[in-house]
Amino acid sequence: MKIFPMRFSRIRGPQKDRDRPKGDRSHPGGIGGVLRSVPPQRAGIAVGTVVLILLLYVPLQSDKFSLPTEGQIVQEDILAPFDFRVLKDEGEFQREIAAEEAKVPPVVRVSDETTRDLMRQIEQFFVDVERILDTEGEAEDQHRMLRELGVPMSEAGRNVLLDLASEQRLREEVRSFFFDMLDRGVLSEKEYFLDGGYDRLSLIKQGEEYMVGIDNLLDLEHVSVEATEWGRTSFEDSRALLNAFFELATYFAAPNLTFDVQETEARRAERREAVPAHTDIYLKGQKIIGAHERVSGKHIQVLRSMEQKWAELRTESGPWQSFYPHAGRLLAAAAVVFLFAVYLRRHRPKLYRSDVRLLLISVIGLIGVGLTSLITAFGLSYYLIPVVLVAMLATILFDDHVGIAVTGAFLMVTSLIEGLSLPLIFTLGLVGATAVYGVAGLRERKRFWQSLFYVGGAYVISIGAADFLHLVTGEETLVKIGYGLLSAFGSAGLAMIVLPLFESLFKMTTNITLLELSDLNRPLLKNLSLLAPGTYHHSIMVGNLSEAAAEAIGANSLRARVGAYYHDIGKMAKPDYFVENQAGGENKHDRLSPKISALVLISHVREGTELARKERLPADIIDAIREHHGTTLMAFFYEKARSLSGEGEVPDSDFRYPGPKPKTRENAIIMLADVAEAATRALVDPTRGKIAQRIFEVTNAKFEEGQLDDCDLTFRELRKIQEAFVPILTSAMHSRIRYPDEIRREEARFAVGDLLRKPPKKV
Repeated sequence: MKIFPMRFSRIRGPQKDRDRPKGDRSHPGGIGGVLRSVPPQRAGIAVGTVVLILLLYVPLQSDKFSLPTEGQIVQEDILAPFDFRVLKDEGEFQREIAAEEAKVPPVVRVSDETTRDLMRQIEQFFVDVERILDTEGEAEDQHRMLRELGVPMSEAGRNVLLDLASEQRLREEVRSFFFDMLDRGVLSEKEYFLDGGYDRLSLIKQGEEYMVGIDNLLDLEHVSVEATEWGRTSFEDSRALLNAFFELATYFAAPNLTFDVQETEARRAERREAVPAHTDIYLKGQKIIGAHERVSGKHIQVLRSMEQKWAELRTESGPWQSFYPHAGRLLAAAAVVFLFAVYLRRHRPKLYRSDVRLLLISVIGLIGVGLTSLITAFGLSYYLIPVVLVAMLATILFDDHVGIAVTGAFLMVTSLIEGLSLPLIFTLGLVGATAVYGVAGLRERKRFWQSLFYVGGAYVISIGAADFLHLVTGEETLVKIGYGLLSAFGSAGLAMIVLPLFESLFKMTTNITLLELSDLNRPLLKNLSLLAPGTYHHSIMVGNLSEAAAEAIGANSLRARVGAYYHDIGKMAKPDYFVENQAGGENKHDRLSPKISALVLISHVREGTELARKERLPADIIDAIREHHGTTLMAFFYEKARSLSGEGEVPDSDFRYPGPKPKTRENAIIMLADVAEAATRALVDPTRGKIAQRIFEVTNAKFEEGQLDDCDLTFRELRKIQEAFVPILTSAMHSRIRYPDEIRREEARFAVGDLLRKPPKKV
């Protein structure tokens, strides 16, 4: 039997164009056909993607050569395309600058004004003391006036000042001490210079500059020490004079040397500018690396200098030459986007026809390109390029084939624009493929994190292979691996953050969400088991059938199973009107007209859809609820209505489900599993042969009615679905004794249920 999609099963002539989706009526072959058949929305997404890629790189002057890596063997001579200077390594250059700056000692200046002010304060203090002595008042009043001068002194010290001879002797020693200290120089930041490693300072005094050792200068702490020694030498005969001297010396002590920051920085800037930034000059045509030579670190520095000179020349060139890199990016991005669109059109036509899905793919790619441009702008390692993020998002949201295609397109655009080396492209490609493999068909959250071990291993193996091949080993290899692992774990964390956002914005349903919905303890399913236990068990059985059938034909078995769990949740509104929930007794439909009964049965689809939207179930689950009956005719009630109407016309539209028909293979499987489970339940003394025959009858009836026309099932897949149902239903419907009441209930279920295609013949 020829295998082809079922929607073509009743085509009797060359009507190929009739069944093509709108917007795809041109011949599928040829580039011209592809271009002519692109709807405006898809063209807008493609153009917008290319434009945004260009905008992400407009501020960057990243016109790079494709440089070899250290340790690589070049195949041809590399010659200088123009004259350029070989720049020093940045670390070496900065060390030379630091060494030259260290040769410039800090500049300090003697503040003559500070010296004069300090000596003036000392003289004024003793003048005030003389004035107090001249008052010849009471000792208590003189002590009070000394305190009012604001100089903190002990009572013993004030007694020394009130003695004329002692006061004159003290005055001479204080003046001599400060003349000597200020002449030597007092610093306030001596510890700062010592901590900075400076042992000499440049001292400017009265226009003359001297180089002095920092140990020859004093700070306030040393002034106190010097005051103690000076006092002991001068007043060894009087303890009171010594204490008074120390009190005055520590009070009036003040620095008279100031750090000239501007002069020091100016001298250091002059030294910095004198350090040459280059080590050599290459002339146009001069050989940089010979053919079959191994690239060394020195060669890399020369090539980087050439690249920087090229960027400077590009900046200085005319407007048209500045436009060339952008034109190159435009052509590269447009070519990759076009080839990706051709791939989707040929191998994923349903995805190609969905503008929302195409927009999501564009967003994923632009996130990767945007993060890569930031990495370039901040000068970070290329091993941080988020290829793992792009691969994981595309694979989880779509499938592994789309994941590989999106990852490949992202790497092509990035490699061309960034000028990535071949070893780096090899690493990113291997890591991206590993990430796709790791999360393909993801059904457990722990497997998501386990995939990171595969990705980490891919980084280690690919980087090690490339570096060992080019004889680059040691610390550089470990640094690359560290950046790669950082990118992997960062990408995985970011993917887990943005996945729920993408699912919500773009109405996507991932396996992770389906796994959460498959939990039978969720409130919605718990309510179903309590309010409609028969429907609940029926749904579980349909879920098992759907999962097995989906696995048999390669469909999404998890989506089929979860959709089956929720397909009949609308029956919770009126559970007693559905035979699986009737424990016996009167059938409620016996008291209703056929049209009302049909409306009650039809309502469970509408009720289920509204409940699913209220509970914010994914769009795929809502579609399964809406489509699991398609536009099936409830033949029993339709024929009953015709028999009651006599000769009157009864429109069959009143007895059909509103649809739509299943549009995916998973929803078609749910429809077939639903009818197969219900039909086999009505069998008396079921055997494997009877069950198989009933399954083939009811599922083929769905095909004959055209309920499968809008999905992509083939005859071969239909046969596999039927065969997958047989062992499960045989096991569930094993032969046992049937009692008369049970037989009548099962016959009533088969009649009242909405699955019977043909009514019983009239007697």
